[in-house]
Amino acid sequence: MSIAVGLAIAAMPILASPLGGLGPPFALLVVLPALALALEAFGWSTELASLLRRVADPTRRLLVAYALWLGVSAVLSLDTAATAGATVGIEAAGEDVAARRQHVGAAILGSNVGSLLFPFSNLTNLVLLGATGVGLVPFVAATWLPQLGAALAVGLVLSRRLRPSADTDLEPEADVLMEEVVHPHSKGSGTTSRAEGPAEGSTEWTPVELPGTRPIPLAGLTALAGSVGAVAFGVAGLDMAVPFAITGGTLVAAALMSARVTPREVVRTLPWSALAFVAAAAVLSGPATILAHDLPRPTTGLVGLAVAVLVGGLLAISINNLPAAAIGGVWLAHADLSLVVAYLIGTNIVAVATPHGSAATMLARSVGARRGVVLAWMTYVRGAWRYGVVGSVTALLLVVASARP
Repeated sequence: MSIAVGLAIAAMPILASPLGGLGPPFALLVVLPALALALEAFGWSTELASLLRRVADPTRRLLVAYALWLGVSAVLSLDTAATAGATVGIEAAGEDVAARRQHVGAAILGSNVGSLLFPFSNLTNLVLLGATGVGLVPFVAATWLPQLGAALAVGLVLSRRLRPSADTDLEPEADVLMEEVVHPHSKGSGTTSRAEGPAEGSTEWTPVELPGTRPIPLAGLTALAGSVGAVAFGVAGLDMAVPFAITGGTLVAAALMSARVTPREVVRTLPWSALAFVAAAAVLSGPATILAHDLPRPTTGLVGLAVAVLVGGLLAISINNLPAAAIGGVWLAHADLSLVVAYLIGTNIVAVATPHGSAATMLARSVGARRGVVLAWMTYVRGAWRYGVVGSVTALLLVVASARP
């Protein structure tokens, strides 16, 4: 049974290939949660979370986590950042319910907003570049400034919303990232750890010590090899899901054989609703791509670039950013690089505004739900839109500024 489950995970890119361009994200939605489960079983999420918890102040810890997932997204892909970020963040939050939700939100923001920099950071980038013929060097030259600006702008909004307020009076489980402002030292924030049991009426927040476990080094090295392999595959224009699937299948089989996890736990990691959504998007993307041929191409001025951001963003928040990228590849074939970058700002950053806007968001929410951290659909939308707007507008203005002769 253990070998069979591992082989099924390793073969997922092949099994998902009938979905065409949406096969890789479908495969990753299966592989990465199972990979995260295996790394948990081998002690790695607890180890990384304990390192993160060395940042004593909860607000600074959340901002450090956001910055960390920005970097992981850029270098090792947004799907890696989303899955690892949600898992490690929940561990770092301990028994603090509100902090757990905040860290899942930080993983969502960091993974999506940080995915513009390199072609391999996001599958949407690869889809657009494959269709438009843009190389790695000119792409990075055009994206580094908008990427930096978007990351800083979203970070500033997040920091501002974490700021304590004297008149804060919120429900115990209000969510700073996705709805209302919660600060760990604010009255009624609900961030007091249940494990610590402070005196009644105390507002002092005390971190919960994580249990000491020694991670298995070989498991971490195997996962790292999969991430590096995915980057190499991305640079070569190959399916980035393949290295993840091979390492994921290997680690899951090892975890099953050592009785660290059960087959039922592996099945429970699958985000069934997200998988159904991607499958439906694959069916709808064909007709939508045909219609893209008839769309007029925008100019490279401010208005035209704003239109590209808006079209990419609206498609992403409606039908997911991978179908949106496929449509953009047809619409913007051989277009000016500034238009391609503007469109990707929509598919990568505006996409954060809805729970189904990107596979990374669905992965993070799925990991959170499996651990009892649920971000309700309407609660998410009420708060997430501001990050999509601020990040995309900042990035757009920097694209316009850098495109001027």
